[in-house]
Amino acid sequence: MNKPLKNIPSIGPSITRAEVALITEAAREGWYGNMNRHLDLFNDAMRQYVNKKYCLPVSHGTAAIHLSLLGLGIGPGDEVIVPDITWVASAAPVGYVGARPVFADMDAKTWCLCPGSFERCITKRTKAVVVVDLFGNMPDMKEILRIARKNRIAVIEDAAEATGAEYAGRPAGSLCDIGIFSFNATKLVIAGQGGMLVTDNKKVFERSRLYSHHGIVKKPNARYYWSTVLGYNYNWTNIQAAFALAQLRRLPELVAHRRKVFGWYQDRLGKIEGLSLNETALNSRGSCWITAAIVDRSYRLKKEKIQLEFKRYGIDARPFFYPISSMPPYRPYCQGRSMSKENPVSYELSPYGICLPSGAMLKRSDVDRVCQAFVSILSAARKKRG
Repeated sequence: MNKPLKNIPSIGPSITRAEVALITEAAREGWYGNMNRHLDLFNDAMRQYVNKKYCLPVSHGTAAIHLSLLGLGIGPGDEVIVPDITWVASAAPVGYVGARPVFADMDAKTWCLCPGSFERCITKRTKAVVVVDLFGNMPDMKEILRIARKNRIAVIEDAAEATGAEYAGRPAGSLCDIGIFSFNATKLVIAGQGGMLVTDNKKVFERSRLYSHHGIVKKPNARYYWSTVLGYNYNWTNIQAAFALAQLRRLPELVAHRRKVFGWYQDRLGKIEGLSLNETALNSRGSCWITAAIVDRSYRLKKEKIQLEFKRYGIDARPFFYPISSMPPYRPYCQGRSMSKENPVSYELSPYGICLPSGAMLKRSDVDRVCQAFVSILSAARKKRG
């Protein structure tokens, strides 16, 4: 009887003695006078990494985007441009502050925000744009920033999936007015959960920090337990910060492995007709957080079908993101607009995109197995197509 194949997970972290030791230290010693010790150490490390004046650790990346919008003073009557293809958390906080999300198309090569579509979405009400470094890819940031500066629009860089990526020699998350990071359990640097806002703008930082902890002013001699605005409970913990600090110290190693995994996929799949893998903008280097593929529509294989087929081989794959404008909570923002016509690239590529296993513990033999299964799935589809 054949032994069942080991399941290959879609994503997952690398945990070593370094993380266990630092978490243990925080659990044992991070109380009383040391209750913020590892938070401060992580803040210092991130500040040095992104070369920003201010860093605000928070409970998750979604909170970081929410606080960014509050820090910029965005609210009802304002518009914020967001890529139509991204994790929904990039757009949801726009609704939290009462503003209107406006969905722009993705670039056909980088899969990030298309500069031309971004420019077409700008109105007199546009106050900010959320630029997402999707899957660790980098967009054409130079052109996006040029358009934003010309129109006096604040730029929030959602680098949740791109820790370790670079553009023009600078780290992802450091390129715009505000950068945000995520340390969710699926990300490249993890803490189980967590996020961070980084900026050089003191006013934005102080306003964001005020809202992050129930509107309580964090200054010497300020009233204890006194809320000055209706705030939120977005604090992060010292133990989580210790976890993330150990991971951040290993960042070069973690990114190198992701890039190696992408190289393995590229070697096996890069020359298959009708299959496209991640690309980044010129003058940039992605983190390769996830290796994703777009299957040509001629195969007649949509992402949900590919995902189910991989499952038969004991392989967990994730579908490409759906256009946010197609989801029930966001349709009211798009009334009177044909989003499939306004954002054709998003609607044409999304149905055929699949995210391949890209975990931090993935081995060459695992990638070989994924590629062999993928080739079999494509071959079967080709035969069926005739």
